[in-house]
Formats: sequence, C-alpha cells, structure tokens
Amino acid sequence: MGIVLKDILKSYNGRPVLKDLNLEVNTGEFHVLLGPSGSGKTTILSIIAGLVRQDKGDVLIGDRNVSGLPPEKRRIGFVFQDYALFPHLTVFDNMAYGLRVKKVEENKINQRLGYYLSRVGIEREKDKFPHQLSGGQKQRVALIRALVTEPKILLMDEPMSNLDALSKETIADELKSIQQEMGMTT
Repeated sequence: MGIVLKDILKSYNGRPVLKDLNLEVNTGEFHVLLGPSGSGKTTILSIIAGLVRQDKGDVLIGDRNVSGLPPEKRRIGFVFQDYALFPHLTVFDNMAYGLRVKKVEENKINQRLGYYLSRVGIEREKDKFPHQLSGGQKQRVALIRALVTEPKILLMDEPMSNLDALSKETIADELKSIQQEMGMTT
C-alpha cells in the first residue's frame, strides 16, 4: 500500500515543524527521509503511524484516508530508534507481543516466529532478555516484532544509528531482502 501525505501542518508550542508537507510513496517502494536533527523526520513517521495527530492535512494509506484512525487500525509496523523492547519480556515474548494482542493462536505464533528467528539468525537468543543482547540483536528483535504482524507498511526511525558498521551492513541487507520478499512499502 502506498502512502500519501497532503498539506500536512504540525506545530509544537506554536512553532511549525511541518508546514504544507506533501509526500507520496508508492506501494513496495523503499524511501529514506534525510535531514538534520529537529527537522521533523520523526514527526512525519509518527503522523503516518497515527502516534501523533497532525494539525491540518490528510494521511492516506492506499486510497483510504486514515487521518482519524488509531495506530492499531493502520496496519503499520514501526521500529523505533531505541527499539522500544519490553525489558521484562524475553526475546520471543517481545516478538510475539503484537500477535498475542491480536489473539493469534500460539501454534501460529510459534511457526511465524520460528521462521523469522531463523531468517535473521537469532534462534539461540529467543529465551534471553533485552539487556543480554547486543545492539544488532536488539535491532533484529525490534524488526521481527514489527514484521510478524504482517504490516502493509514498515516505518523505521533511525533504525541503525546505534549499530557498528558491520552490523549496519548486515541488517541493511537483511531488511532489504525481507522488504522485497514481502512487497512492503518502507
């Protein structure tokens, strides 16, 4: 599904962060937002995901205006810069969280997570807690958690900023492969 932002305006404390923003991302495309800190990149992603409400303008996903819909109704996966992993849950339970909220059967959760754990090479870490993982492993857990719910769109906020060069390259390759395989807009 494609993404269209029409005439988006967002201000914080009376200061415009986004003014008359128009953006179109076609289905299956992979786009990157570049800009200095404070330029509104995270705000754009948060508006698309429904985590932040724009002051003016429309957000379309596919042909549907989702401006008034809550995040859980938008079929969007979001990987946060700090990964937002639950510290009290194991790797497996962190990844299964969205599926359990959607009341997916445990056998299907096990099957789906088994595929992704193997795909990104962290099968042996499934019983560990986030504090026991490297940055690259945390990134993979956050990515899988976003992907297992089979979103139509995947948004990532500086997903590799906390990784070393080798991990960045490896994860970028994995991500691109998964994105193409799923035909997901990213």
